[in-house]
Parts: sequence; C-alpha cells; structure tokens
Amino acid sequence: MEEPVYEAIAAALDRWNNLLGRQHGPLSRPQRRALRLLAGQPSLRVSELTLGLGQSTAGATRMVNMLESLGYARRSRVSTGDRRQVNVSLTPEGRAALEASDRAFVAKVAASLRGLSQVEAEHLAALLRNLRPPHTNPPRREAGEPLAPSPA
Repeated sequence: MEEPVYEAIAAALDRWNNLLGRQHGPLSRPQRRALRLLAGQPSLRVSELTLGLGQSTAGATRMVNMLESLGYARRSRVSTGDRRQVNVSLTPEGRAALEASDRAFVAKVAASLRGLSQVEAEHLAALLRNLRPPHTNPPRREAGEPLAPSPA
C-alpha cells in the first residue's frame, strides 16, 4: 500500500479516537485498559500489568494506587517469601465499573458510526478484526482473497 493511504488511515483513527473521548462511563481510557487486563486473570503481578500496559513500573504502580483507592483493584502479597512480589486482582466493584465503562464505550462507538449503513458497519467490523500489532505476522490469506467481505 502507498504511504498516503496509511497517513489517511492514521488521521481517521486519530479523529475517531478524539470523537470517542478519554472517559467511558466511570473509567478513563487507561483505567479501562488496566481493568480489562485484570479481568482476564484471577490476578496479575504488578510486573505483568506493567508489560500489558506498556508503562514503566512507576506508571503501573500509580495506576494500581488509583484503582485501589477507587475500590476497583486489590493488592495482595505473594506467599513466596519475596515481599516485593505483589499481585493485583479485580474487585467486584472494579468488574461492575468495567461493565459500565464497556456499555458507555459501545454506545459511543455506535453513535459515532450512525452515518454508516448496516452493511458498511459490518464491513468495518470485519476489517478491524484483521488488525494485528505491528510486530506480529498478518493472518494468512489466499492470493486475491479480500481482508473482509465486499460491501453489497
């Protein structure tokens, strides 16, 4: 693909990100991301949360402090004898906040896509499902096979 196509996609994603905003219900975007990571596991070590968030240890610790002060996460010591090892888990209040945030986020996405037909929205969803982090290999496709079904 040509570079201008990537620039147009990047600009559109920036606009969409701005339209969706930084707050989704009770959670900010970074808080929602952290709780989503915690929701996928019974608990995570702070070092695992650091990796998942792509933050420094200090940044992840600040996030855990904030989530704990809100009652959304709980710290616990690991019984390995290493006092530095701390696990973080999602509280029932955190799960409820995440669910409320998810509903608010989906409502914002739906509102931002109201100008699309059902077929266009389904096509966009199919294209977005094919996105991969930059460091992974793209999904294998047969030659000439489209990334997503063509709109009718």
